Amino acid sequence: QEPQPFSLVAFNACDDFLTYVQDHALKLVTPWGLQSDYGYHPVPVPFGVGILESGQDVADGVGSGIAESQAVRESGIDFSGTNVQELGVDEPDIVKTDGRRIVALIDQTLYVVDVSNSTPELEGQLTLGDQFVSEMFLSGETVFLLGTTWSTHMDITAVESDIAEPRYYPYHESPTTNLIEIDISNPADIKIARNLQIDGNYVSARLIGNTARVVINSSPTGLVWEFPEGGGLRAERKSLEANQERVRNSTIDNWLPYFLLSDGTGEPILEGSLVSCERAAHPAEFSGIGMLSVVTIDLSSGLDVLDATGVLASGETVYASTNSLYVATQVWIDWALLEDENEITEKLDASRTAVHQFDISDPERTEYVASGEITGFLLNQFAMSEHEGNLRLASTSRPTWWPNGGNEPESLVTVLTPQDGILEQIGLVAGLGKGEQIYSVRFIGDVGFVVTFRQTDPLYTIDLSDPTEPTVLGELKILGYSAYLHPVDDHLLLGIGQDADVEGRTHGTQVSLFDISDLANPIRVDQISLDDGSSSAVEYDHRAFLHWPETGLAVLPVESWVWDERADTDEWFFGALGVDIDISGDLELVGKIIHPGGSSDSAGTFDWSWKAQIQRSIVIDGTLYTVSYKGILKSDLNTLSDEAWVAF
Repeated sequence: QEPQPFSLVAFNACDDFLTYVQDHALKLVTPWGLQSDYGYHPVPVPFGVGILESGQDVADGVGSGIAESQAVRESGIDFSGTNVQELGVDEPDIVKTDGRRIVALIDQTLYVVDVSNSTPELEGQLTLGDQFVSEMFLSGETVFLLGTTWSTHMDITAVESDIAEPRYYPYHESPTTNLIEIDISNPADIKIARNLQIDGNYVSARLIGNTARVVINSSPTGLVWEFPEGGGLRAERKSLEANQERVRNSTIDNWLPYFLLSDGTGEPILEGSLVSCERAAHPAEFSGIGMLSVVTIDLSSGLDVLDATGVLASGETVYASTNSLYVATQVWIDWALLEDENEITEKLDASRTAVHQFDISDPERTEYVASGEITGFLLNQFAMSEHEGNLRLASTSRPTWWPNGGNEPESLVTVLTPQDGILEQIGLVAGLGKGEQIYSVRFIGDVGFVVTFRQTDPLYTIDLSDPTEPTVLGELKILGYSAYLHPVDDHLLLGIGQDADVEGRTHGTQVSLFDISDLANPIRVDQISLDDGSSSAVEYDHRAFLHWPETGLAVLPVESWVWDERADTDEWFFGALGVDIDISGDLELVGKIIHPGGSSDSAGTFDWSWKAQIQRSIVIDGTLYTVSYKGILKSDLNTLSDEAWVAF
């Protein structure tokens, strides 16, 4: 079967890979080198390390042997875990718990707080310095930190020529993915066990059991570019010819991401190419020369990399079920060839999103399955959902950042299924929210819920029980919109977003409760609207939301600031709200949770501080804990009254 433009073609050998990237790079290289999101830059190679031969599999790494925690408690029963999209698929976050301690990654410091006794106690902390990380997994006695460090590089030729003031190029920033293994078995002496650095920008990760899949975008490395001297056509032509020659002389190591595994002292253990040539592929239609890598790591033995596979494309949106990992990216566009807004609009109206599916059912290996494409742009990970082997996707035909001209945007729900290496379209429903954008999506079983917005909020209910004929069952139009949808039970759906007037101007955080027992006639049965100017982190980060079904409590962080111009006074609130969700269809505001400095009401006692913004909420053994940059507050789960405070 002929490969489709969006299907992947595997490389047979390194020579095949090198020829492909060189041929395409020669068409893209400029007098200033290869331009990309990250820039291209030389990477120094450490000495005294056992270097892997090109193409050798990184799975030959060394295990750490760190034991798992002996205390086993159950998430969802003894304590609440991270608010994730799919049951059984953990997502990295800034706060994790095992039911006896809370581990928080706050302002590049890792804190371990014991909550097994009546009074929480800060047991230990570790400042990470310039090793920037953004989120983590917790596995037994080990914390795994993930993030990206950026570094700016100077002109190497200037350094080698002993020029007093070497030139720096602002776009020459190299991202390095950091995976740091932290031993917290002795909280009083938290130690870095190992550090895995990989060329590229960290995108996202998922954890099933002890197996993590880490997704990374990387660009070519080690190519030292020529730059025009003094300006003018002659200088540019000379520089271009020199850079083309650098591409022709490049080796396989310039195009594959590199990794370095080191111990806690920084002593190198192992290094080499992350992806072997035979484990790499490219879309049949050219999609760039950067590499999207999926790395499989066994967290039960530390930073053991079991497998790595790569695709010459980029990835922005990651979704995973318990069996499959999907990475979506916009089909590659050479923006340099587009001359005006009309051309850009025309290109965007025809834009497609490519989706790559990987089989993750084997805990030790990730296998490419199929690729496909759909019309339009995805909002976030919730725009994808796998059900009974089919992938459902909700998209809008035009991105929010380019709203003008061209065809009127509309939204669609597309169903894809894998067939002979291709994600074939088997179902489609279009025409949702014409002139509007998708603001939230939630797929629950064989039903899809899609919210679009421009001036009002149509909540669409979509029947997907027959994946070949998805059908819009109902539509509810209300003011404002929901940016996050959360299932409460079989007949209730909670929406968190913004209230708005009839012209679409937003006014503040809104919590809506929808009765979806009749999918043809969804109804908003209750609503809480907060002050003008208020917002919640839940609108853009689902992990900030907590719902504890046992008591019906929902907790959402809220920020608001109101200035009275006439009185020259302001009121501010950085905290969280507790909302009781009654299954009869009622919402009740239970109370506020405020950390020191989090409200103008407490100005007489505490200084104002943005650090009082509550980041996460956790329930452990019938007690509520909230985490901010300032510390952890223990509160009564029913009344939300303060019980104990632990400062960071």
